[in-house]
Amino acid sequence: MSCQIIVAGSMPASQNNKVRSSNMGVTADIWYVAYTAPRQELLALTNLRQQGFQTYLPLYKTIKKRATKRETTAESGLSLVVHEPMFPRYMFFKPSSHRQSISAVRSTRGVSNIVRFGNQFAVVQSDTLAAIQEQEQLRNHIDLEATVALKPGQHVRMNNVHMQGLEGLVHSVSSKRLVVLMEILGHQTKVKVNRASVEPI
Repeated sequence: MSCQIIVAGSMPASQNNKVRSSNMGVTADIWYVAYTAPRQELLALTNLRQQGFQTYLPLYKTIKKRATKRETTAESGLSLVVHEPMFPRYMFFKPSSHRQSISAVRSTRGVSNIVRFGNQFAVVQSDTLAAIQEQEQLRNHIDLEATVALKPGQHVRMNNVHMQGLEGLVHSVSSKRLVVLMEILGHQTKVKVNRASVEPI
């Protein structure tokens, strides 16, 4: 299965603790993929666990703007850290033993179906999920509140894999991305990056 799946629904940070405690360690060779009802990832996760399945729901830490009673737009309201499913309506599961059938998953509340390719169930290798878990943990340790406050002219340091440790100046800021002015091969170059890829110095 391709992991280029997009995210729906959001969860407050407090609710994320419940999800994180229910995500099982990725140790088996293969995992199956459940397709959930809209915004029902947490319900599906809970019900699958109650049936004894091992589950993994990758979450994505982000910031939402919530308007206050005195504000009319979300942009001018409060910042709220939430955790959204990394792949909307998709989650991973596996039987706890070879005797446990996955047929019951399709009738589980919150689950719409099990992902297939033709007549074959879609499966994901454990090393792929381990890589997703690593990115999830890295994202959850980022101080998103600090990235929200970034302003043009501010010194920042890159923290992503490809440009780890490089420094530059914020040139412009948008809701999801920012442009950083960096010196590359002796020239000032504008580089577009995700807001979570930098940290203020």
